[in-house]
Amino acid sequence: MVNIPKVEPQLMASVLDKTEKGPWVEETEWDRHFINQTIKELVKKYNITWETSKSMVLSDDGLADRLFTAGLELALQSGLYCIDTHRRMIWSKEELENVLANTPREVKVGEGKDEVTFRKRNMEENSYVGVIGGPYGIPFPEELFIPVIKSYAQEPLLDIIDTPSLQTTYGYEIRAGTPWDQLAVWQEAALTFEALRQVGRPGMPIGCANSSASPLGELSSTSYGGFRRNDWHHNSIMSELKVSYSDLIRAVHFSQTGAISHNFYNPIYGGYAGGGEGIAIVTVAGMILLRACLWGESFNPGPSHAHLSCNTFPPMIPAQAVALQALARNSNMILAGFLRPTSGPCVKELFFEIAALTIAQVVSGVSFMKAVHTATGRFPMHCTPLEARFAAQITHAAEGLTRKEADSIVIKLIEKYKDNQKTIRAGKSFTEAYDIGSLQPTKEWQDMYEEACHEINNEFGISV
Repeated sequence: MVNIPKVEPQLMASVLDKTEKGPWVEETEWDRHFINQTIKELVKKYNITWETSKSMVLSDDGLADRLFTAGLELALQSGLYCIDTHRRMIWSKEELENVLANTPREVKVGEGKDEVTFRKRNMEENSYVGVIGGPYGIPFPEELFIPVIKSYAQEPLLDIIDTPSLQTTYGYEIRAGTPWDQLAVWQEAALTFEALRQVGRPGMPIGCANSSASPLGELSSTSYGGFRRNDWHHNSIMSELKVSYSDLIRAVHFSQTGAISHNFYNPIYGGYAGGGEGIAIVTVAGMILLRACLWGESFNPGPSHAHLSCNTFPPMIPAQAVALQALARNSNMILAGFLRPTSGPCVKELFFEIAALTIAQVVSGVSFMKAVHTATGRFPMHCTPLEARFAAQITHAAEGLTRKEADSIVIKLIEKYKDNQKTIRAGKSFTEAYDIGSLQPTKEWQDMYEEACHEINNEFGISV
């Protein structure tokens, strides 16, 4: 079988050439001038502003369009910074316009009866929004890998399963960039396929690979007998607007093998990009540059609070919503929402954090939701399928809502958790919140879920 590259090698070579021929710059100058100073100027130039005291889900199309123009201008003025060569990767306006014009509007992942199709979606559109669920690279021991995958894969509302990362491989330490890295990811693939076989969803697309800290494991396992080309492979750039050879190595491999690639970028709220207005601008620029540099089929921003590491912090919600609206109105991108709450399992506020951000993102034009990086994803085993199920229910309940309808709901939901966001509350681990034998939530966790659903149903008229 002959591979047909997704991207012409000549185009790929021209992009790689930018890492070596672009203007050389110190990283500190990049952060201060090309990011911080430029974003401040663009905020003023395009009047990118809003009042979070009045609205959480903005519905100002003029603002969204100005934001897109500002983000495109940042992408043109600054480009990307290659950390390996200390050079700016610069695209012309014609190049970026061509990138936007040739972004796919549809992507299919998985196979057989488990195949899923995601399509470009518009704001307030009453159409299906897919849901991806899983432990998202959260560390799990080998003996719990199959049980946790099965617990998520048995949830019928989840379209894609995203894997945890192995803490060890066959009892040995995993070291990035070594053969252990490769072995771990091959084990990840084998265990995931077995778990999906056991629940009767063998063709379910897999978000992979999460046990590798280097491109070595991904490249090795995305090949014959490992992860499939029609699985959902990850790649990203770094904050703020930085890319590494490791990212580009993955991009070349995915493109030349025809593997589906999902690209993401996590700007830092309270960092060089600034507050909500800056985050919105750099998010738009980042999504455009992801496509220009890494050639993915779908894209998501996942901004992170500088101290809490979450993206459900109230002032961050309008920034994410309006950035998604800007991209939905002005591009063909298949966009995803991402959930990174501060709360963990058996903390009731987790459900309200999920509901607020999910509703804001669904009405802003995402094609699928990524659920859930529970307790910011930093605690081993602190995640369960119950919050992913809830996110899926909220996602489908929000399909067809207007932004104004969503705004009033989100404002009230935020009141239910904002005062408890001073710290990350990790809650309980998977083995404490779920019964390992039945792979069902404990009574404590099930009761909290039912209470949250009841409150949302009664207070907001949303059927979950």
